[in-house]
Amino acid sequence: MTDKELKDMDETTSMDTTAAAESAAETVAANAVVDDALLSDVDELAFDVDFDDDDADDDVTDVATDVIGTDDGDRDGNVDNSNVVDEDTDDVDDETTNVDTASAPAPADGGADVVAANADHVNAMLSLATPGESTDDDSSPDYIETPRSASSATAVSTHIDREVKVGDEDLNLLRAYTTLSLHDVTYRDRKTGRTPVEHLTCAFAAGTVSAILVPDGDDMARTAMVGLLSGLLMPESGHLMNRSAEYLSIEPLELRGHRIGLVPQRFAVRGDLSPVRNLVYAMDASNRNFLKPKPVLACELLLASGLDETLLDNRVDSLNEVDRRRVAIARAVCCEAEIMVLDEPLDGLEDGERDTIMELLRGIAHGDPKRCVVVVTQDAAVAESADQTVTL
Repeated sequence: MTDKELKDMDETTSMDTTAAAESAAETVAANAVVDDALLSDVDELAFDVDFDDDDADDDVTDVATDVIGTDDGDRDGNVDNSNVVDEDTDDVDDETTNVDTASAPAPADGGADVVAANADHVNAMLSLATPGESTDDDSSPDYIETPRSASSATAVSTHIDREVKVGDEDLNLLRAYTTLSLHDVTYRDRKTGRTPVEHLTCAFAAGTVSAILVPDGDDMARTAMVGLLSGLLMPESGHLMNRSAEYLSIEPLELRGHRIGLVPQRFAVRGDLSPVRNLVYAMDASNRNFLKPKPVLACELLLASGLDETLLDNRVDSLNEVDRRRVAIARAVCCEAEIMVLDEPLDGLEDGERDTIMELLRGIAHGDPKRCVVVVTQDAAVAESADQTVTL
């Protein structure tokens, strides 16, 4: 850079500094003029300004008290909004706001009109929000009336109940679907042409032991009911439902491998396998994942069903009839079935053994709020011991 360029740069910088200094001086002078003007007009202000810090809180309290127009002892949380704004004048009812707008100094530039308009608007809104005295005007609809003593939520609930008029039949529609239900189910045997199940409608809730009592000696009706409930047979008409899903809409593996546990009279378990291997065999076929190893879970379920620990590894065909029934029931439960269907589970047992198995079924149903147990039987005594009985 040449000497001439350096000299020009120095002159430019000096000029900029001088201009900045002059501008700052002009700004200070202008501020001083403004301060003098403001201080000279203090006495002419329309209100008093108290610069005493000690009395600041008291002044604020006095102003608030004057505006609200109430003492501490008179503040009970109730506001009288019964008065309304006079539509023929711009004055505000002093009894409603407790502010004397006539005696207050009116601000310049039409400020009094603005204050009066704002007061009119506030009182109009308060009169809408708070129910007033009943009038003879029938133009307002009844559905906006709100009980004075009720809270907002209670008032809305009361109004909805009154207008909708909810009854017991409507409330039933809001309840959860039952675990198993049949709606106008009809089944016809194609070989014989007979209709053992015709227009059957019933429902079975979770947490209960139910019985379907079929006519004594009618094995076709019993077999048909077991097949329908387990999903092995499909009705000619009507609907079989697991909660809100129809049997036909559920994949067969999902339906029979997980949602339904079946205990038939024959082939309920494999006699050549141990109790543990029987349950693991069913778990493998269900194609489900389990949180515990399958053998561990199988042992827990068998012990919970009352099977002796020494019999866990024995062949099932070496067990007595009661223990085989225990294994069959545990196998039906092992895949967390929501519906258990049992075909004559007490048939061939002695009185004490019947009570043992029936107590086991009650424990399974009552101990799990998501599972229902349905027993298909021709024995009236078994049906009477259930929580619910449907006669075919």
